[in-house]
Formats: sequence, structure tokens, C-alpha cells
Amino acid sequence: MQIHLFDTRMLTPLVRFLEHTGTGCEQFLHRAQIPGELLEKGGWIGKKQAYDFTFDIVQRLGSPDVIFTAYLNFQMEHLGPIAQAMRACKTVKESLELGARLGSIAYEGNQYFLEIDGDTTWFSYREPKVISLGQTFIHDMTLAVYYHLINACVEEEWRPERIRTRGMQIDRHQGLEIFEDCRAIAHPHSTGLAFPTEFLSRRLCSQPSLNSEDLAEWQFGPQGSEPIVEKLYRLISSCCPYRKPPTLKQVGSMLDVSPRTIKRELKSAGTSYRGLLDRFRFDVAVEMLSTSRLTIREIASELGYSGTNNFVRSFRRMTGTTPGQYREQHFEIDGNR
Repeated sequence: MQIHLFDTRMLTPLVRFLEHTGTGCEQFLHRAQIPGELLEKGGWIGKKQAYDFTFDIVQRLGSPDVIFTAYLNFQMEHLGPIAQAMRACKTVKESLELGARLGSIAYEGNQYFLEIDGDTTWFSYREPKVISLGQTFIHDMTLAVYYHLINACVEEEWRPERIRTRGMQIDRHQGLEIFEDCRAIAHPHSTGLAFPTEFLSRRLCSQPSLNSEDLAEWQFGPQGSEPIVEKLYRLISSCCPYRKPPTLKQVGSMLDVSPRTIKRELKSAGTSYRGLLDRFRFDVAVEMLSTSRLTIREIASELGYSGTNNFVRSFRRMTGTTPGQYREQHFEIDGNR
């Protein structure tokens, strides 16, 4: 079973476009089960959620070019730690190659790469599996983002002359000034944006250092955990600051995977969905006990336990002690039990 996640920050230009036009994004986020707070902070949702969210907007607005239009306002910060890593590179080639490699990790299942063809280089993208009707509009998002990444690296005003899209020729870009002179072609294998190969040898003007804190966002889940456990932990931890932990059925809906399949895969990894929730709740409980003045009852409620006693029993199984005793032993916080 493959679990493909998506960083919500990449949806920020689309949400801001909706707000700017007075459309409002709440209804779209609600239908896609995406916590709005994740957009600024960053966090993980199912890739299908993001694609369905995109398709819902295009359909309800009746505007096929809305994705290209929205991503004209893309900013490097929407890539989170990928942008920080790219800025620390020495040359345009190194920066774009690193961005492509990290993008393939962050958006697993997508392949990003450079193709050098004489005087022209293609910044390309391929996604083998179709998971949503919104997928065709992800091509638009990717091409617009590629334009901004190249411009940010070469630090000059440049307009693309050729784009290609996998399987079909599009014209959704033609109403935009930046892309008005851009010729579109269909390609059997990948989507891409062409730019002069000579850009690759240019040096970036500044190379800020990249420290361990910048990369901390890439360290997810319990150390040494199986990939499926790590990804589900990542998804749950993204949702939980803003709502109760999702049920197994809700997680299945987010990922377009049946609950039975998730249970089977977790069992193969030596755990269960309840065990995963217990581990996550324990990690969050320890943080709350150490940094907040919430009572034990309030922490139990925040973590979605049906009662304080259930929280205490679960915590005792993990530590051999109660939450109140743990707080007294480890932290100088006076919390009511």
C-alpha cells in the first residue's frame, strides 16, 4: 500500500486567490477535510485531498485557468524547507536539481527532474498514477511554480517560450501575460517548462547557511518506525492541533484507502491504529504536561479521550506512572489533576 502526502503550504496561493476575489475558501476546505490553519503553518494531508480540492475550485468557479492565475502569486516560502535548501546552493543547476530531488521526497509518487537538450533544458514533472480528476490542473500548478523557481534562481525577468504537458495540449495559460507567447505541446511522458541551458551555470547571488533546525521539519514520526507508520503519524500530527484525532475511517477517506487495508498494513508493521494513536497522544501529552498549565482533564479532552480515566490508564501503560506524577517528577509546572 502506498500513502502519498501533500504539504498544505503549496495550496496557499490558491486559497489567497479565493480570498482576494471574495469567493471564500472555507467551503472548499471543509469539503476536502483540510484544516485551514495548516496552510500557514505547514502540515500534511493526503495528496488526493489536495487534488480534489483543486478540482472542486475549478469546477465550481467555472474557470479552467484559475490555477495558472492563482500561482502567478506563488512565493518560494510556500515550499517550506525545500526553499531554504535551494537558496543554500551555489549554482542554478545545483539549486534546481536539489529542489527536484527534495520535491520527489516531499510529494512522494511525483517525479521532478531536469532534462538537458542542447541549448534548451526542460524542468520536468511526471506522475505515473492517476488518483483524481484534479490531476490535470496540478500540471498548471507545477508549471507556474517552475516559472517562479527559475526566475528566483537567475534573478532576472524572463518569460518562457515553450511548455509541454503529458498526454494533452493545453491552452489554459494563454490569457496570462507571462505565458502569452508560450507555445504548448503535448508530450507522451512528462510535463515540463523549457528554459535556456546557459542559466544552469549561473551562480546564485546569496547562499544562506542551512542548519539542523531548518531540516527538522523533514524528521517525522517515531524514530526507526516503518514507512507506513511514519506517514500516518505525520498525517495525524498535522490534523491534531486543530481537531480531535481522526478516526480510522476518516484517515481512509483522506488517503483514498480502505480502513481494512490500513489495519492490515499496520499489523504487518507490528502495530495497530489504536497503538499509533496512543503513541502520538503520548508524545503530545508529554509536550502539554511540560509546556502548558492545562489540567489533566483538559489535556485528556484535547487529545480526544472520552474521559480522564481513559487518558490516565493509557499514559500509565506507556510510562508506568500517572500524568500528574509524571509532571511532578519531570517539570516545574503546577497543573491541577
